[in-house]
Amino acid sequence: MNTILHSPVSVVHLIAALTAMITGTAVLLTRKGTLSHRRTGRIYVVSMMVLLLTAFQIYYLFGRFGVIHWGAVGSVVALLVGMVPIGLRTVWPAWLRWHYVGMGASVTGLYAAFVVESTYRFFSPAYFWWVTMGSANVVFVLGAILLYRHWTFPPNPQSLSLRASLANYRSQQSR
Repeated sequence: MNTILHSPVSVVHLIAALTAMITGTAVLLTRKGTLSHRRTGRIYVVSMMVLLLTAFQIYYLFGRFGVIHWGAVGSVVALLVGMVPIGLRTVWPAWLRWHYVGMGASVTGLYAAFVVESTYRFFSPAYFWWVTMGSANVVFVLGAILLYRHWTFPPNPQSLSLRASLANYRSQQSR
């Protein structure tokens, strides 16, 4: 575990991770809805897609599909929860809430993965669950607190129903 880069895939993974960390942080710290926000967000999403695709090709830590890969599955879900509502914004009133929650969870997961990658290299495998996963859970809790403090959640249930929103949209179109 002393080697940081194990293969060419690891190099691509690292570059994508650094790009995602920089652009994800920039999106968090800049004004939302601007052209800069959208451009930086696109770079974040592309870098996360590369990061996640390469994550499923790295098996150095466990030699098989492991707990880290399940975190990558969660990241795919968070990224989809954050991006799909953008395509539905014309028919789904609650799109912005879901975009915010999904992208917030995506960046939080990225920070937690950074903590995991950093800590498992410095501590004995005997401490993996306590130090590495414990630290990652602290990141998740802090991220959840920050997301909660900056957006009212749970959202209004009436505005969440995609099925109701689509039915309403279709009835308006048929008039």
